[in-house]
Amino acid sequence: MAVRAIEVHEYAAQPMEQARASTSTSVTDEHSLLAAAIANALSACGCHAQVTESLGASTDELVLTTALCDGDGDGDGDGAGDGADIHWRAMLQAQAFRAAGGKSLILLQDTGGQFHGGPSQGWHGGMAALARTASLEWPDMSVRCIDIAIDPDDLASTAQRLLVALKSTFPVLGVDLAGRVHCLQAGELLSQPKIHDVEYSATRASDVWLVSGGARGVTAACIEALAQQSSGSFALLGRSIPAEWPSDVALTDDVKVLRRLLAANALAAGDKPVPKDIEQQARQLLAGQEIRDTLHRLNTAGVSAQYYPCDIADQQQVRETVALVQRAHGRITALVHGAGVLADSLLIDKTQGQLDRVFNTKVGGLKNLLHALPDTSLTHVALFSSAAAFYGNTGQADYAMANEVLNRVARTLKLRSPNAIIKSFNWGPWDSGMVDQTLARYFEERGIGLIPVQEGANLFAEEMLAGDHRIVELLVGDPWAG
Repeated sequence: MAVRAIEVHEYAAQPMEQARASTSTSVTDEHSLLAAAIANALSACGCHAQVTESLGASTDELVLTTALCDGDGDGDGDGAGDGADIHWRAMLQAQAFRAAGGKSLILLQDTGGQFHGGPSQGWHGGMAALARTASLEWPDMSVRCIDIAIDPDDLASTAQRLLVALKSTFPVLGVDLAGRVHCLQAGELLSQPKIHDVEYSATRASDVWLVSGGARGVTAACIEALAQQSSGSFALLGRSIPAEWPSDVALTDDVKVLRRLLAANALAAGDKPVPKDIEQQARQLLAGQEIRDTLHRLNTAGVSAQYYPCDIADQQQVRETVALVQRAHGRITALVHGAGVLADSLLIDKTQGQLDRVFNTKVGGLKNLLHALPDTSLTHVALFSSAAAFYGNTGQADYAMANEVLNRVARTLKLRSPNAIIKSFNWGPWDSGMVDQTLARYFEERGIGLIPVQEGANLFAEEMLAGDHRIVELLVGDPWAG
């Protein structure tokens, strides 16, 4: 299984050549002062440039400043809510520009010019994933992302540094305040020792691990591998409320068998089985049994494990559940955020409801967890991101953006807590979980192997307990073809 660090590399900047006078560029006005400075700088280079409030006007090139706006003004520097509104606005503008026949789209964000930090602390940092996915779905269109560090006291110089970035051929790049150009790239293959040969860092019996989405699926497998090599307590969060298994139904993990058993029971009781109700009951029963099985395996491994029903998209529920966990187990010292949902469709067809559903769990959930936890007290943080964020993926623009936000937030957390082990795992497709037979064939056709569950779980444990502390972003699995 291939494992690489995602690294930030610096490249020599090149001077801006004179632009063709025929180029028509519009700059959106979300950051109105910078937009004006950019338009002035482009005009000085021979472009026909203007600031626009509407995408109705015909233009060859569009520069989006959407992700540069501040959002809710609550003073915490993290913008509007979980950033879903800003990412949706950027997607909506991209859709409109595509429909209007646009040729070149440039998405701006400010995560410090080096893909960490910046005013939004990473929460507005999903533009690179939007650019990557749009490039796959719209191959006849140029789509780029530029991470431009903004100097609010010298927007003219900021605009000039943007011109340097526009000269580069990299589809995703950053320019910092010193004018240095940076790119995100996958590093060399990392050698991974076998799990039994690893010398693990010490963990304490007082450690408390808070895990979202940790009672089921691949996240549960990763936590079980972690528990084999660590100590402490594990509090697993999930939306499911475990349903007790009916005493008159034989235990099974096969949903088709369970449907038949439940339907037969309904008929025997003189009721008419309703397929929708039978399906819902079967799913609830299997989820409850999986949760109980996970807790049993964790307790058998010698750690304390408890499940807490909690919708992490609900800030109040998260706050109350975190308080409950800490009263029962002590101060939370480690966070694993593995929850996530999909809402796949082509970018041109994406709806705000789909994006909100993905962001509410993946990004909003993380934000709620971090708000309930002082991150400076955490010794370990693991975020389950996706290789879709690094490569882009057809039909998953929202999912790719949400996971790219996790990557950017992870780097910001590392800046604030340099001694903590903070890792964002850009997982390829697993041989389990969200990957059904149709998706498995899709990846197979692209030459992308599925990650074996036990192998991936062992890697997770190795990285969290014995990995290089300096590496924050990991790309796990086969490279994705375009």
